[in-house]
Amino acid sequence: MEEARGEGLTNEEKSQQGFVQGPMDQDILGRLESGPGIFVAEVNGEMAGFAMSAEKHHIVHNPPAIKAMTEAAATDPHLNQFLYGPTAVARAYQGQGILTGLLVAISAHLSANFDQGVAFVETTNRKSLSVHRHYGMTELASFEIAGREYIPFVFSPKLFQSPERAELLAAVTNLSPLRK
Repeated sequence: MEEARGEGLTNEEKSQQGFVQGPMDQDILGRLESGPGIFVAEVNGEMAGFAMSAEKHHIVHNPPAIKAMTEAAATDPHLNQFLYGPTAVARAYQGQGILTGLLVAISAHLSANFDQGVAFVETTNRKSLSVHRHYGMTELASFEIAGREYIPFVFSPKLFQSPERAELLAAVTNLSPLRK
């Protein structure tokens, strides 16, 4: 998690490489584990990446997440939504389809119970903004909390259930996304 937070990097390096923000302790992890799940990608026994997911009632510790979920719900209050993130891929495994594999796994596990994933990205995190846009997630209007600007993104799990995405997941050697 320290690598994902960009500890020891300048703000410019963090913006270029991406970073995970916000508090994360045992209590928060426990709430996330009791929800839709924490998904882990392993390559040759080493953690290559992770993606967390949560329901709205599990994110009381995170004002930007609450605001993103509220903004997304306003677009269609009938959708059952989950929070997607934080997520990170170890630098050694970036560009190898790990995040795509995690998104395919999350979508496969959650599509029966959820209509929409919701993410949020701080605007200073250029790498993460680029990734979310690359995957075709729908960008909503930005919002500000405590002097920081965020952009919420929404997506249907069906976006990652196409045959092409499944083939990509199968093509990534030794990738084993797990729900814990």
